[in-house]
Amino acid sequence: MLRKFLFSEEYGRNVIWLMLSGFFSRINAYENRFGQIILPENHYLYNLDNEIKNEEHLQYDNLHFIVLDGPVQHINDIRISRLKKDINIHYVGKFDNYWKKIKNAQPLFQNDNLEYFSQIIEIKKKYPNFFKKYFFKQFSTTLSGINKIKLFSNHCFKSQKYVYYGYIRPTDNHIKFFRKFINVSSTKLNNFFKGNSSLENLKSNIKEICHLKESLILNTTEDKFPYVNEIILFIVRNIICNYLRDKKNFIIYDGLGGKNNFNAYEMFFGNHHVYLDFGSKVGYDKVYPRSALLDINNRRSVRFICEEKFFNFEYSDSYSYLDSKIDEFLSQLKFD
Repeated sequence: MLRKFLFSEEYGRNVIWLMLSGFFSRINAYENRFGQIILPENHYLYNLDNEIKNEEHLQYDNLHFIVLDGPVQHINDIRISRLKKDINIHYVGKFDNYWKKIKNAQPLFQNDNLEYFSQIIEIKKKYPNFFKKYFFKQFSTTLSGINKIKLFSNHCFKSQKYVYYGYIRPTDNHIKFFRKFINVSSTKLNNFFKGNSSLENLKSNIKEICHLKESLILNTTEDKFPYVNEIILFIVRNIICNYLRDKKNFIIYDGLGGKNNFNAYEMFFGNHHVYLDFGSKVGYDKVYPRSALLDINNRRSVRFICEEKFFNFEYSDSYSYLDSKIDEFLSQLKFD
């Protein structure tokens, strides 16, 4: 209850992502003097976190469901399968191969990088009370970060570093889950997740990823492609992080699948660092929640951008493309 009113989280803990996406503005929602979001008449937004326990939503004509974890969430979220009316799906996790077949599906973040910063300015003007209250969320997040004393101290007081705090390596449970849908051994996957900071190993892994992607696509039915795509994106992120994590001027921190997060992206401190942005782990979004938080806090970033055409390329083109993109990303970094 406190979070609902103090942080304006009546629609879920990550309501800031919806706000930054422009979703509320697109449907002409407004805020009251307490910073809470009031939807237009005949619109209903399902809570990001909670189960659907009653059928009050059925009296509305415009139903909105937010999918933050891409096609795999959309396939497996039992709340969606239980809905009895057509709904508007607003998703994070661009993967046209999948979403083009889903009725009323649209990206949650609909701007490209160049347009997005000006959109943030307009959103903050339209919902000033919400952002005043968001200050308290940032304050709370900053205080909670002190629990990880060494990490917090390094983040706040060390000289400029390249930093990344996130979900890097899939947990064992996550790997078990994916293996239900794609035919790949745990041993083969775990080979990619072994820490090795050599450039030689990085280049070798790029080849292995492209071989694995081609093999999985050839031996998996199309309806399982979202699982293939997500595990490949995880591996790409992981091999880059493994290469960088032991370098002198880098702080690479794995939140262990959310079990041990360090949410520096919503803290007050750390603007002197340069943030590494590896893109969404569930798709090929140009703008997604993490990049939006970096933009609203005016934090510098270096971004690794992988486009969806990578998934559709055969081996030789995949290798050339991924090798070039990783080289381009690394060329923007300064190594001591």
